Amino acid sequence: MTVSADVDTTILLTILGVFAAVWALIPQSSRLQFRFCVSWLDWFFGVSVLTLIHYLVFTPTLKQLGIFYSFGPWRWGLNTSSAVYLLLLTISIYFFWRTRSPRLVKGKIRIFHDLIENLLFTKRHAELVFYIDPQLSKLIRISRDTPWLVRVIDRINAPSINMAALMRGEKADARKTWRQNLRKVLTALRAWVLKHDDANSLARETLQNLVTSPELINYIAVTHPFFALKLLKADEAIRSDFIEECVDAMLETPGSRLYVELKNNQNLNRGSRLALPESNRLLRHFFADATDAVNNGLYQAIGEAVFRRLDEDSKLATKLNKSLGSYSDLGRFRCPINSGITMFEIMVHEGIHQGLQDHMWLHYFRHFVEKIIKQMPSTPVDDSLNEWPTPFNYLLYRLIKITSDWSLQSAFVDGLEFPKATSKDKNFDKYYISKEATKSMGDMLQIIIPSKKISNSFKRYLLSSVIRSHNEIQTKAGLASIANSLRNSIIRGVGIQTRCTYRAELMSHFQMLDHRLRMEADLFERELLSSISECLTN
Repeated sequence: MTVSADVDTTILLTILGVFAAVWALIPQSSRLQFRFCVSWLDWFFGVSVLTLIHYLVFTPTLKQLGIFYSFGPWRWGLNTSSAVYLLLLTISIYFFWRTRSPRLVKGKIRIFHDLIENLLFTKRHAELVFYIDPQLSKLIRISRDTPWLVRVIDRINAPSINMAALMRGEKADARKTWRQNLRKVLTALRAWVLKHDDANSLARETLQNLVTSPELINYIAVTHPFFALKLLKADEAIRSDFIEECVDAMLETPGSRLYVELKNNQNLNRGSRLALPESNRLLRHFFADATDAVNNGLYQAIGEAVFRRLDEDSKLATKLNKSLGSYSDLGRFRCPINSGITMFEIMVHEGIHQGLQDHMWLHYFRHFVEKIIKQMPSTPVDDSLNEWPTPFNYLLYRLIKITSDWSLQSAFVDGLEFPKATSKDKNFDKYYISKEATKSMGDMLQIIIPSKKISNSFKRYLLSSVIRSHNEIQTKAGLASIANSLRNSIIRGVGIQTRCTYRAELMSHFQMLDHRLRMEADLFERELLSSISECLTN
């Protein structure tokens, strides 16, 4: 390299000026991200480039001190100034790229934890989501990460069991004393390492703070619902009430993303199953995998949210006891009760097509009926001009109709979505959920038929819907067992036998139905008469 006669410090001054200008232009948010996203590799690269720049600028001094090493003459027309410019350009591009997609550094987790905690306590939720959203996946990985020393200890302490010898009845070899002592020492060391693993514990504490803050959950459920879906991947969210509070907050706000998707999710996909298009990201995440919906406790979150409103929201009850108006056309899409029922409708239909051997708590419908009737006025509304006199009547109809659809949906199941391991089980029953739906139907009618708060005309309206579904199920090939379960559940009950007064009243309403409908339900009528005869003989 050629060496200049003197040291030109204007280059360094220019560098400092550029750094100061760039740092001033960087937003405060990006500067904060630098604190927990700059790794040792970034520092090494930056320090190395700055050292090389100083090496080039102070070559005359280093030459005089005899510690300058020359790599030969400059090539390609470069000199000290142009080389420094290229180095500055390189480091600028590198750090610009790093700031575009900063990633949380495990060693800086305490800084990140303190920042998020401060934002949470000062209720700066918008900033909190801004900082944590791009780092959430890394934070979850850190919370689940096991220190390398612990993994080594687990491998050393892994018991070596000779299963073949045990099967032959041979006794296990006694462990040597030194081996037992080593195991105790390693176990104690493992516990100490886990206790002092700050990164893991701080990551879990940060996630715990996020999923247990009601105000934050209410905020993200409405304004950042897809960020809420990301939080559901954290183990801390599953172990807390996060899903319950999140669903409750979404149902509380009629303008939330959940209501938008429910309104735009009315296309059918074979039978009564609702389609789940890619655009409906919330519903797809919640219900596309029915097993996840069960494991996440989504059914309980929906059910309890509906319960609270039916029990405690007197204003909503008053509104739902008024005349129907435009509720069935528009109002139901802003109603938390109807929306909760629709979420159950989607979830259970997915479970039927995916072959779940779980009732998915569809028996919540029975309790919905109880609570709705409890909120209805003592004197029944009998409006012969309207199909559904009040929104509550409409909701009762929906509960009966959806349960009928679940019972019939097995006719449209092709088995392509069944898990192989489940479908090969000898006890597998692809009609399991549909049969559970028939039990729920019986439970609901046993509440509706004796009720004094429901008019006789509306009872017959609901019963005709049930009988119509029964007749359709009866004609479908392979669904005779479901039709039989439906008749038994409605007439005799499951577990606890129905009362004779209920059977008599059921027959009274049945005989008032359309004669063609009754003719097609001849088997239902014969079983109902037989059950009444049993009451008379006992």
